[in-house]
Amino acid sequence: MNAYSGQLPRLDVVIGNNFGHLPMFVGAEKGIFKRHGIDAHMKVVDTGTDMVNAMHSGEAQIGDMSVTTFLKAVHSGEPFKVIGIIMNDATRDNADEPLGIVTRQGAGISAGNVADLKGKRIGLARGQTSDEYFKMVLRRAGMKYEDLTIENIWSQFGLAPALKDGKVDAVVSWEPYVTAVLEQVPGSFLVIRGGHHMSYVMVATAHGPTVTAKPDVVRDFAAGLAGASHYTRNHRDESVEIFAKWVPNTDVAVGKKAIRYISYDPRLSGAVMRAFEAAEDEVLMNTLKGAPRLDVPDQFRPSFMAEVEKAHPEYFADLPPLK
Repeated sequence: MNAYSGQLPRLDVVIGNNFGHLPMFVGAEKGIFKRHGIDAHMKVVDTGTDMVNAMHSGEAQIGDMSVTTFLKAVHSGEPFKVIGIIMNDATRDNADEPLGIVTRQGAGISAGNVADLKGKRIGLARGQTSDEYFKMVLRRAGMKYEDLTIENIWSQFGLAPALKDGKVDAVVSWEPYVTAVLEQVPGSFLVIRGGHHMSYVMVATAHGPTVTAKPDVVRDFAAGLAGASHYTRNHRDESVEIFAKWVPNTDVAVGKKAIRYISYDPRLSGAVMRAFEAAEDEVLMNTLKGAPRLDVPDQFRPSFMAEVEKAHPEYFADLPPLK
């Protein structure tokens, strides 16, 4: 948005190695952030915990993370604010299609029957969004987390081998790893995909001090994000190929299938706010019992993306209207 002379302002950005962060890779690779006056340096990590740690230590000023990771970080005292939405469907508050549970033949679990998971060994990354999602699935099915044995598989690349070798009976993950497991494990199939349990939203967050001290830089970063999201929506196959350059061992063919289940809509809406309120309910119920409730709207700085939408309506023209 701003025309800088000389050296562009640098922002260190921590992002995850999954498709929830895909527009960030695209924005860096295609020069979209630079076009909007930002020299964005990307640090790729495995989990939301890694993202929070990088921002906490000052290694990054901007971080992508899931809603639940963000809320838990703010509860712990981190001064993060939401400046944009990355993986998101702004038209509804229950878009969880990137999440799924996968099992294999012979495990005693049938497609669509969550009750079959009782007493089974489940592989997932504890404390991450897949874990929060799984708790919601179980609760709706009238089951308890303690009714199963949880195997903590921190790296998503470890899920397929664990299921294939029979170390677990099912795995819970997000895309592209749900599709990767389905492709890599013979006889594997979905127990469920999504199910409208939650809205799996990935947010771009900034340190509160950065927002206060450098609002122009944050706004220009938001413009880059909007432009990158637009490009990703309209060049999905190319975006997967870009992702593969940054994340080793990515199966491009799997990625091109997986990306069909993901929306990239940077807009803040009533549905997004409802999704955040519901996520806060879950955090207080499952993880931080007894903690005071956050003022969820106060965690947002929507003016940045609103300015971008006004200045660059072309980045939003292909999105469905909000009700």
